[in-house]
Amino acid sequence: MKRLSHCVFGLGLLFFFFGCSDSPTVSEECGEDSQNFAECDTERVKQQEVRVNENKARTLELLDNSVSYLYELSLIRGHLWVGHQLSKKGYQEHAIMHAKHPEDEIYSALIEVFSGRGVEGFALELRQFFEAVESNNKEQIDSRYQELVDSVHQSQTNITISTEELFRLINRLVRQAAAEYAVGIIDGRVDNVHEYQDALGFTEIALRWTRAHLRNNSLAESELLSTNLLKQKLEKILVMWPDLVPSAEVPFDSSMLFGLSADIEIMILSL
Repeated sequence: MKRLSHCVFGLGLLFFFFGCSDSPTVSEECGEDSQNFAECDTERVKQQEVRVNENKARTLELLDNSVSYLYELSLIRGHLWVGHQLSKKGYQEHAIMHAKHPEDEIYSALIEVFSGRGVEGFALELRQFFEAVESNNKEQIDSRYQELVDSVHQSQTNITISTEELFRLINRLVRQAAAEYAVGIIDGRVDNVHEYQDALGFTEIALRWTRAHLRNNSLAESELLSTNLLKQKLEKILVMWPDLVPSAEVPFDSSMLFGLSADIEIMILSL
């Protein structure tokens, strides 16, 4: 299967940051006749340099830190999983939102990381899955989703994580899910259904990571016990999502997820 060139994406990313921003131009923001034009222009350049340096630092972190890298891939997997589930249930507009989100807000930041790690990425599969969801092509949605999942897995096949690293990865996903749920559900009401769905997707992927780790035959007995306890806690907390698109009040709040995160922190200390 032919894949899009990293170079093309890299140039596109540079264009995104510097050539097609909706931010005001120098003359619009500072005013060509402004006495402080030079100072204003200098400040804008400094802000651009800060963003560039932040992006470089982030890329280095994702190259050096496997947990951070797998966390970003897990966010993508969470969006895609919930998008696929919504599509299967007939919630096309919701599904489109989640199928599109990874490409818009996460994938572009990983292009240089994929290159540095010697993996191809999955831009083509991501686009094909979104197109299948957008066109509501039921014959292709499932197959495109599976192709995409397989490609995501290929981007992480060379990484083996310890039990402690697994717990740190799960904790980051649970904390993110808690933050999303806090926005999605307020006083039992659905205030932002997409954030509520995001939280489910991230929790589901955390559970899948945990179940996969339990299949590792080299784990010590203490690691098996801790990981199995974590799996049980994650399975128990799924009750917080009674429906993909709830029509009634949801009798839960984010404190359960924040509490689980605190439990995981304590469990990490014993590993």
